[in-house]
Amino acid sequence: MRFSLVTICKNSQRTLGRTIESVLAQKTLPDEYIFVDGNSTDRTQDIIDEYVPRLGDKGVKAISLKQVDAPGEAGIPVAWNQGIKTATGDVIALLNSDDWYEPTALESVATAFQQSPDAGVASAPVNFLDQAGKVVSTSFPKCLCLLPILMPVPHPGLFVKKSTYDRLGLYDTSYRISADYDFVWRLAKNKVEFAYIKAPQVNMELGGLANANRKPARDETRNIATKHQPYNPIPYVAWIARTILNR
Repeated sequence: MRFSLVTICKNSQRTLGRTIESVLAQKTLPDEYIFVDGNSTDRTQDIIDEYVPRLGDKGVKAISLKQVDAPGEAGIPVAWNQGIKTATGDVIALLNSDDWYEPTALESVATAFQQSPDAGVASAPVNFLDQAGKVVSTSFPKCLCLLPILMPVPHPGLFVKKSTYDRLGLYDTSYRISADYDFVWRLAKNKVEFAYIKAPQVNMELGGLANANRKPARDETRNIATKHQPYNPIPYVAWIARTILNR
């Protein structure tokens, strides 16, 4: 099983090194590591260039891309899709530039797929940390029946087979914040089998796009849920509850 990782980044000099170091520390290294840079104006591209030789010495093929210009489309899913289209591995993982892996992440994913060979996606728990490095909470993979209420697992905890992307398509670039939520809905509606990993394998720093834009995030998730289940009142109830709680 060949792994391709995709890291999208923009002005990520503070965190990108931590992300790449976590990949170099893997017990099972990826075969391919794709960077998609959104025209950074800081040292992001320099950091990528500095790590390319180290990745090559480990046998990892490193690919550095500039994000395509897509007027009218949301930047994050455009960058994800660009990386996925470039990827050649059997399994594709999205590891954004402020997230990082535990050393056993890819090894655990490989084991999960070996144990569930018909699975189209593996899902791992994700630790949420503050900028001081303290674990605030952990998101464990949840039953997909909860989709009308919440996102079962954050996107860094999803490891998707290329064949699944080929069958279902990529991320909807009309969604600025919640394209991953829409994709998980499509996984559920197409009855894609999940392989679940018990221990947290991914660390995600709080303060990303969704947390910084809670109202648009709430509205997008409501719109996505009602698109997939137009006659279900639960997404509206969940939207009201999140509005009251400012979540």
